[in-house]
Amino acid sequence: MPNGTLIAFHAHPDDEALLDAGTLARAAQAGHRVVLVLATRGDAGDVGDGVLAADEGLAQRRSAEAEASAAAIGISRVVFLDYLDSGHSPASDGTWPAGTFCAAPVNEAAATLAALLAEENASLLIADDRNGGYGHPDHQHVHRVAWAAAQLAHVPLLQATIDREFLSGGIELAKGMGFEVPEGFVPADLSTWYTPNAEITHTVDVSSVLDTRKASMNAHATQATGAPDTVRTLSIFLGLPDEIFAIAFSTEWYVITGSSLPDAFTDLFTTVGQ
Repeated sequence: MPNGTLIAFHAHPDDEALLDAGTLARAAQAGHRVVLVLATRGDAGDVGDGVLAADEGLAQRRSAEAEASAAAIGISRVVFLDYLDSGHSPASDGTWPAGTFCAAPVNEAAATLAALLAEENASLLIADDRNGGYGHPDHQHVHRVAWAAAQLAHVPLLQATIDREFLSGGIELAKGMGFEVPEGFVPADLSTWYTPNAEITHTVDVSSVLDTRKASMNAHATQATGAPDTVRTLSIFLGLPDEIFAIAFSTEWYVITGSSLPDAFTDLFTTVGQ
């Protein structure tokens, strides 16, 4: 079966590490061309005091971290669309500052992404789910832009997500095993986070590339730092014992709507229910 080209589109450096690094690694190992497109350089992210050099900006560091993560995964090309990180909320009047990703019209950003899909002759696009994962505005905008770009380029869109019931059950399992789960790590109501189990259409077994998933996470060192008493998701994940890390990160989940997977990638993804 001929190899294909897969483009993964995310909002910030480290999104690929948390959502689909294992899938991208397995695709690269199978001989597919894998391209990572990032809407921003993560310039509004948090970082601990003293982490950056005096003359170093966060966007500069996080761009380098994205390249290091891509190298660990086996990604062939990293493209930054160079919008500014939108942060977590708009201005008091509901608008987003000029230049931020959320301020970008969907048709404008989608045209840029569609042009990349055409340039790379991509046969599959991966991007965030309709909820934007845990609801970050940039992640939600990634979904809108990816959906429009997929229509323009006539490329199937596969939404990277997490099984909501697995996430909820995993938190309870961790507590039951005596692990301290920081308050506020996940909300009590997960109804607007990720995707319910019944809507998952595909999974990927990434147990063979767990070391690569962890290397991708480790590459984003700034995102494991922060102010004292700050809950940093990446720090918690990297601190898990190997056996718990394996339980948490051996599967990646996807939703495809109104399309089917291209033949080149059917061996990588397992259709749920088959």
